[in-house]
Amino acid sequence: MVSAILLGAMFLAGSQSAKGQDAGPYRNFQQLEKALKDIIKSNNKLAKLESIGKTSEGRDLWLVTIAGSNEVSLNQRPGLLITANLEGDHLVGSELVIRSIDYLLKNYESDEKIKKAVDEHVFYFLPRVNPDGAERNFTSPLTGIKTNSTPYDGDNDGRIDEDGPEDLNGDGIITLMRVLDPDGIYMEDPDNPGIMKVADPVKGESGKYSIYWEGVDNDKDGFINEDPAGGVDINRNFQHAYPYYKPDAGIHMVSEKETRSVLDWVTANRNIAIMLSFSESDNLITPPNSRGELSSDNGLSMVAFANQSFEGADKVGMVSTRGYGRGFRGMEYYMRSRGSGNEASSDRSGRSSRQPATAVDRNDTEFFSQVSRKYKELTGIESQPPVRKPEGAFFEYGYYQYGIPSFSTPGWGMDMPKDTIDAGEEGQRRPAGRRGSLSMRGAGMQGNSGSAGSSGGESLDISAKKWLEKKEIDGFVQWQALDHPEFDDVEVGGFNLMALTNPPASILDELGDKHGEFIVYLSGLYADVNIASTEVVNHGGGLFRIKAEISNDGYLPTALSHGVASRAVKPTMVQLGVDPKAILSGDNKTNFLQKLDGSGNRQKYEWLIKGKAGDKIELKVVSQKAGSDSKIIELR
Repeated sequence: MVSAILLGAMFLAGSQSAKGQDAGPYRNFQQLEKALKDIIKSNNKLAKLESIGKTSEGRDLWLVTIAGSNEVSLNQRPGLLITANLEGDHLVGSELVIRSIDYLLKNYESDEKIKKAVDEHVFYFLPRVNPDGAERNFTSPLTGIKTNSTPYDGDNDGRIDEDGPEDLNGDGIITLMRVLDPDGIYMEDPDNPGIMKVADPVKGESGKYSIYWEGVDNDKDGFINEDPAGGVDINRNFQHAYPYYKPDAGIHMVSEKETRSVLDWVTANRNIAIMLSFSESDNLITPPNSRGELSSDNGLSMVAFANQSFEGADKVGMVSTRGYGRGFRGMEYYMRSRGSGNEASSDRSGRSSRQPATAVDRNDTEFFSQVSRKYKELTGIESQPPVRKPEGAFFEYGYYQYGIPSFSTPGWGMDMPKDTIDAGEEGQRRPAGRRGSLSMRGAGMQGNSGSAGSSGGESLDISAKKWLEKKEIDGFVQWQALDHPEFDDVEVGGFNLMALTNPPASILDELGDKHGEFIVYLSGLYADVNIASTEVVNHGGGLFRIKAEISNDGYLPTALSHGVASRAVKPTMVQLGVDPKAILSGDNKTNFLQKLDGSGNRQKYEWLIKGKAGDKIELKVVSQKAGSDSKIIELR
């Protein structure tokens, strides 16, 4: 079995599989940068590398563009944007992007489907959107940090980054502490050793532990690890459903250099027609349901327990341990009295203002379901690893604000029991807190969406531990007693979160090829507008009737229903090249079509014009996401 220390080394320098074979490294920034430059150097006729911005630590945000040569400029071709590593700890995303780039380039000459996709369209790759955060996951101890390096006062006490974690047991990994506490509400699951749960008095259970992140109270404010070094979670910093006042979301939306650079580039390239993000939220393994809702709020309860120990610290500032302090006791009253910061806003009249849409339009859901089915077919991924609720996430910006099909996947999955459910097993209830709101600045997955009321099934914590054991990955550190400067009877242990964020490197090559195939599939879904037919009828006396049919021969509509509602996608333009005064009746010279469904659907146009035999008139159709077409019509 891979030891915990070896598992840490897997991210710092390289990787080994469970059986000990060399599997190659997860790459730090310098290694990733070299890999990209080497790929481009060998394929400079198809691929280009450029920086779209720099981080506060001076690292480049590298963009790879792949496209073949033809007469259509890149900004007029439908484009697919693939982003990765928005969360600093999601290193697997960068690796899948590099392998997907290589998949396209190495198969360009031999695979007609790939050649057609590259020649007719454009592929954009942003392999590492949060390079500063990623780099911090190549240093010991491993914390699973998601945020960049922007200083942040996590506990609102006027001091910056003064209470981070400590590796008390020296294993190179930050895990949890459980502390014997007569007032504690947690207990070890008697059927699943090592797994902690909330004691259920209805079952005659009583708690004996409090749970914290591994560390000490450096600033003596009653909270442990509430103010680690950094930062802002880039995948919380975009402007859709932005989580105001949450510690890792930034001082305001788009506050970070990384976020601003990405948005500036995206808004300048409106030919992007589909987005795919490798991130810690998901709408591909599990697509939106019939109401358009996501299931991406499926995390570890033990992480939520530890996070709860400093819930509200950012709103308290310097406090004594009386009433608040060490854990959430007393905090529930405080949060009720102060409000969570997420209440619906209202205008001056007191009426509740309209909140951002968070459900996929019902007319769009089948597109997401169809793509999800294909994703699972091509990748073989059927079950989610721990994922979290998207708030201020880039892929949701892509759908709700940019108006296009936008997908997200962690890029791998755990083959867990079929009866595993999001809510967890009965008795695995979480302490008081807002649904889906728990996330640790600096380490950890978001907690799951609550487990109260569940009856049966297996909690994600139990299933994840079983999966780690099955794969012979020592991603769960057994509880170990140690001396602590502030507590008696302390044990350190729990999940190594990097093992549940990034799969063993031994499977990356296989995953890369599968995702490369999926990316080619996505590029075949674009809407594709064409002038399907034209007809000229000469009525004599210089009168001509022109008839035309515009078709969408692609799979997707020219705009999704939400893209129309949000006015984020320009209508498709159909224009007849004549003087407007020459049109006697029928359609306008220039017409705008909000949405044309795909799979061969057509829209008819007709004009009665004045002209003369032999005149040549251009008819053109231009779509922001579906390309363009033109035809010269000769009056006869």
